[in-house]
Amino acid sequence: MPAAFIREHFHPLEIIPVFRRWPYSPARDVVYTFLWSSLFALGFYVVSAITSAALPPARVFAFQMVIANTIGYCIHGLFEIGDWLGLDRRAKSAGFGWKVAYYALVPLGGVLVGFEIASLVLDQRLMDWATRPSVLVSVGFTSLVISLVLSLIFFWRERSATAAAAAAQERARYEQAERETALANLRALQAQIEPHFLFNTLANVASLVDPDPAAAKRMLEQFIRFLRASLASTRAETTTLGEEAELIAAYLDVLQVRMGKRLRYRIDVPPALRGIALPPMLVQPLVENAIRHGLEPKLDGGEVALSMRRDGDRVRIEVADTGVGFGAVTRGGVGLTNIRERLRLLYGDAGRLEVADAVEGGARVTLLVPA
Repeated sequence: MPAAFIREHFHPLEIIPVFRRWPYSPARDVVYTFLWSSLFALGFYVVSAITSAALPPARVFAFQMVIANTIGYCIHGLFEIGDWLGLDRRAKSAGFGWKVAYYALVPLGGVLVGFEIASLVLDQRLMDWATRPSVLVSVGFTSLVISLVLSLIFFWRERSATAAAAAAQERARYEQAERETALANLRALQAQIEPHFLFNTLANVASLVDPDPAAAKRMLEQFIRFLRASLASTRAETTTLGEEAELIAAYLDVLQVRMGKRLRYRIDVPPALRGIALPPMLVQPLVENAIRHGLEPKLDGGEVALSMRRDGDRVRIEVADTGVGFGAVTRGGVGLTNIRERLRLLYGDAGRLEVADAVEGGARVTLLVPA
């Protein structure tokens, strides 16, 4: 009957899942108490019908509705007062015995006060009723049922809340462990990419010093530019679309010196998107894949294009190349699998990675991330 505030304004009617859809408000609980009390009235009416082996008249049900709702709103009010005075909170923190006593005495008081008010409404006198053993049994039974139901609901709610809190804590620990694993994988990926790229570039510079000093100088300048952008990006937890584009441009400039006319590239990032935050090392592996698995195996090379566009509340980042296209390994390789996992950890369902063969030849990889 009562709208007992059992943690976060929980109403007993919320044990029925459909009633959890509406958020708490005083008006909601007033309506819930009416429904809850009416269920009790219906239950007592059914019990009366069973015990008397006959369907009581509608007048009896009307009386039971008045009595049940009067008692229900009295208990509702007493729990409101107890919550306002802090009695509810003290009983919960005092121990099991105090909680049982609180949830037994409050309904008992509500039943007595409710019966008194109902007797006035129905033009009866409580003291006249009190001299009849059947009435005393009815009051005691009503109080016992209500107290038992409330106690069961309270302890069920207490156990559910404790289990939910433990599950949430365990889930938070698991997600933290996943984030730390993803970060460790990112650092490992950086450690793999940077030395590989570093040694290859320095070897190329060394091979160009004698035959083509100008090309060696140009490659070294572009490599210094790449290192500056790379260090700034990898030391931060987040970068921006503009900074990522600059990093990739520096990376491709270095490769262009080595590959010559076999590598052409385009980067298209609208100014309005350049400041949008992005995790580091999310796009560069896609560009590296396009070069390594798409263009390098192709005799005459090709073009790689990076474009970024707004797509509703997300940003569409596309890396396309005109290379040899996807193979069985590159379509579902380790690099793409790692990026998918990072997207899941960072954005959940809001992030997505799509791979496809380009219509004009080559491959296209699309990242969708929240803007």
